[in-house]
Amino acid sequence: MFLVLILVSARGLVAVSQTNEGQFEEMPSFGHWDLGINMGGYWASDRTAKYYNGSSQNENKISYVFGNEYWYNDIKNHLNATDTVFVRELPLDMSYQAAFQIGLFFRRTFDNYFGLTLQFDYSKLHANDVYTVEVDPYTILTEPDIRPYAIWGVENRINIDILLSRYFKTQKPQYMPFAEMGLNINSTTVLENKIAVGDLEYSLIDVYLTGGYVPNSGQNTYEVYQGGLGYGMSLAGGMRFRFNSQVSIDPGIRVYFQSVNLEGYQDLNPAFSFFIRLNLSDYFSATE
Repeated sequence: MFLVLILVSARGLVAVSQTNEGQFEEMPSFGHWDLGINMGGYWASDRTAKYYNGSSQNENKISYVFGNEYWYNDIKNHLNATDTVFVRELPLDMSYQAAFQIGLFFRRTFDNYFGLTLQFDYSKLHANDVYTVEVDPYTILTEPDIRPYAIWGVENRINIDILLSRYFKTQKPQYMPFAEMGLNINSTTVLENKIAVGDLEYSLIDVYLTGGYVPNSGQNTYEVYQGGLGYGMSLAGGMRFRFNSQVSIDPGIRVYFQSVNLEGYQDLNPAFSFFIRLNLSDYFSATE
């Protein structure tokens, strides 16, 4: 894919070198296509990140691990507990890290300043926090032995936006503000929801579909799908920096209002992205 992008960029740069500075050919009034590459950062809503915090209200519960007698005994031995071990606090601030976003877009331009855009953006999201475990509670004349351990979730998220795009003419044709708005369709796939206990690591996703792990039982494991399609709105604004009538760099900021299909967290929440778009106008020479 990157080879294709290099070839596409090379064609645009050749066009730049053949156009005198400050001169812009008139784009056709109707019927040309734009091709672009989006790159930037994506900040998903931390409300959705709570899907991974191990709460008893979630699909994936931390009690799934600590409530399994075999895993519990392994944890107790690993932590050198003499009495008991229990989860003291669940995460209080489960949040996503900022994620890299990359994608493609196609725009059908109906006049010089108005178009219909279809774009696809991909991000891999990581949600992280800590929970605490108390080891051998109520030991006389000692401070509580409270130990923090990592809990995390990983997901793939694809944003598909169908947008109305509007550019605004200025006195200098090199600079054109733009705005976009339209429908967002998002697809989320959960890849991991895990905890660490010392050097041990456990998945909170029940891949056995039988309520838990039993050693030496010949249990089958299954691929568990969590996630699905969501919906929302997409709004963006930015500035188009034109090199000539074909090539531009378009930085901008996008605001999403998204319902992400993670069970228990489907309410609408804001998300944000900052993007830089390499835009190639009329690349396919499809003028009608």
